[in-house]
Amino acid sequence: MTEFSVDEKVHIAASFLLESPPGEVNDVFNDIRTLIGDDDALQAGILTSLEDHNTEQLITVALPESETEVIISKFGQLEGGRFADPRSKQSFAFDHMRLVRYTTWNRSGNMPYPTLRYMHLDFAYKWCIFRAAIDNEVQAYVSDHYPHGVTTVHGSGSKVTIVIVDNKYNPSNYWYVLFFVRVRSITSQWNGRWRAVWEVEKGGSQLKGSAKVQVHYYEEGNVQLNSTKDFELDISSEQDEKKAATSIVKAIEKAEKEYQMAINENYTELSENTFKELRRALPYTRNKVDWHKIFNYKVGNSIVNK
Repeated sequence: MTEFSVDEKVHIAASFLLESPPGEVNDVFNDIRTLIGDDDALQAGILTSLEDHNTEQLITVALPESETEVIISKFGQLEGGRFADPRSKQSFAFDHMRLVRYTTWNRSGNMPYPTLRYMHLDFAYKWCIFRAAIDNEVQAYVSDHYPHGVTTVHGSGSKVTIVIVDNKYNPSNYWYVLFFVRVRSITSQWNGRWRAVWEVEKGGSQLKGSAKVQVHYYEEGNVQLNSTKDFELDISSEQDEKKAATSIVKAIEKAEKEYQMAINENYTELSENTFKELRRALPYTRNKVDWHKIFNYKVGNSIVNK
């Protein structure tokens, strides 16, 4: 059998990390760490993959002097590997291996790198009012519809990007709910994540976005749900920042609700019809067969026949 080199193993391990289910990247890392057996090579080889995973999965982190968390994403990434939080006007470094922030600086602080002074955020321009107005509306929307939701709203030029994420990790009781409608409660082992990104131009009449749902069930099995939906919505072009922000968030709420309801309907169809057709029918006695004792059944039948 071909023996893989350490570099080849690390390359394979990096792909495993990128495919980690929500909230399980540490479990995957610990498993591949045991398989590779070389911590130095592993950490050096997977750092880029961890950065890609964290920014793509919209990991959140708490900042000092801020009541809300901020989302780690490519939209808030600055030079030098730092990230920006427009709401609290802070930038910070982030340890992708340990998932913690460090060396946080606010806008008025002593920042050793001039290029990190929120050049792409341009707080002085008028469209900053537009970003802040959207931020206020989105915060209210997320707080009302997402139990564990976090949002960060970024601005660049005349474009505003809205990022929303909600994570739900529950090893015992699963509420089958996509934030609007709770359908039922069952016992299951699962992790799940909702991600949404929306972009709009100031004064524009079109809102573009995408939403992604990923759920991993691992109770006596291993099943994943991955769903993605892209949106292109027409909105009214408002010059007033407050009215424009309200119109944008209403459009987002309507689109996300329709998408979530569609997933609910598909899930119900799978559960009540499709999966039933795949299951083995019960025997005539209507009792489940203990397949571990099937040999005993055969022996018993042989004795009876003799």
